[in-house]
Amino acid sequence: MSKLEAKVKPRIGLLPTGHKIYWSQYPSLKDRGTEMYQKLMDKLAEYGEVVSPGLVDTYESAVEAAKVLSEGNIDILLIFPFGYTTGMMIVPVVKAVDVPIRILNAHEDASYDYKRADTELYLHHEGACCVPEYSGTLVSLGKKFKVLTGHFGEEQFWDEIQHACLGAAAATAYTQCRFAVIGNTYTNMCDMPVDEHRVLKATGQLICRPEVEEVEEAYKAVTEEEIRKMYREFYEFYEVDESVKEEHMYESARIAAAFDMIIQKYHIDAFGFYWWGVKPHMTELRAQSALAVSRLAAMDIPGVTEGDIKTAMAMKILNLMGGGGMFLEFFSSDFDENFIMMGHDGPSNVSVAEGKPKLQNLTVHHGKTGEGLGIDFNMKEGPCTLLNLTQFGTDKTYKLIYSVGEVISGDILNIGNPNCRVRVHKPIPEFFNDWCCEGPGHHTALGVGDFSEEIEVFAEKMGFDCVQI
Repeated sequence: MSKLEAKVKPRIGLLPTGHKIYWSQYPSLKDRGTEMYQKLMDKLAEYGEVVSPGLVDTYESAVEAAKVLSEGNIDILLIFPFGYTTGMMIVPVVKAVDVPIRILNAHEDASYDYKRADTELYLHHEGACCVPEYSGTLVSLGKKFKVLTGHFGEEQFWDEIQHACLGAAAATAYTQCRFAVIGNTYTNMCDMPVDEHRVLKATGQLICRPEVEEVEEAYKAVTEEEIRKMYREFYEFYEVDESVKEEHMYESARIAAAFDMIIQKYHIDAFGFYWWGVKPHMTELRAQSALAVSRLAAMDIPGVTEGDIKTAMAMKILNLMGGGGMFLEFFSSDFDENFIMMGHDGPSNVSVAEGKPKLQNLTVHHGKTGEGLGIDFNMKEGPCTLLNLTQFGTDKTYKLIYSVGEVISGDILNIGNPNCRVRVHKPIPEFFNDWCCEGPGHHTALGVGDFSEEIEVFAEKMGFDCVQI
């Protein structure tokens, strides 16, 4: 099973800029800036692969830099002025690349000795001078950007850069994902259907739709060796309740092997699934699939019941960023202690569990037909991000609705499915009103950690609307 860590490595475009006329006037100024730039390069290399054309200090070198960075498959562009430089040092590059842009209004020093400083030292610290000019230029060109301000000794400054780079890299990976629906959506749920042309616009592919019969045929083709291997894996990973019989585990292992075949056959990255089943056997294939789909979610392939591909897509966003991605819905509000109870039946992402997940046999799956194993565990406490991907209320491809909260300790429901207490940073009535007025689906993805910065950059690069509640 996978760990909660980012699944992408950013390709970071770095554009260092300077003003050539200064070099002959102040012989050490270029070397000072170059040394500072190298420190920045070394730190950025901890986050991903750095692509840089080297110092741009003339328009001609800016044109050459544009070629290097446009061919470098970068996820994000960081612009770093050594000191004052003219706006034309960045124009060829920003016109050539279509990625999120961040101007680094930054320096290795938090301060310096103003009383003893000469002109050269002052110029070495004058990067802030051109940041307004760069900003005005970008606004004129219709380019979105942000300014990240700080010094090299400030952890928050580096965190902002790292979050931005990760969000941009997640967007690049997302455009290459293949999303699928096996079966159909839960009958009469108005928020489950999806406009496939939106998926096409985001990924270049329509939704992959394996036939339900393919699951049945894969089930028949599973070998005894594959079943035993999966069976052993489940027993090692789960704490098994006495209500779980050998035949339950055997059947779940066989279904898990069958799901693996379908996922591998179509190279699926996230999926929704659901079917009622006319034949009892087909009903049980779906009803006993919780272990199969939970295993895939923990292996970075989120799968969710009720055919909700949009929530699986939201889970994939969080998965790429390192948040795992858990499939949840709002259960109830606790007005005494100001938290929301959240959970869902069926598949779970066991990578977000605190401790060993438990299995028990559930003879009733509420709102669904069939019976099968239920997975339960306590979720990791601490900061969390709620994320909903919706096609409602936006003229863009999708809209991301998110909120940062906290999974808190306390009594939870003992119903054979994972659930948790989530405390958001708004009063519950205000939160629910603001959240619902944005047009979400009733399911939500939960990520372990605060991914607000990553989500904002992700949406910027994907061209999605983005609303924080």
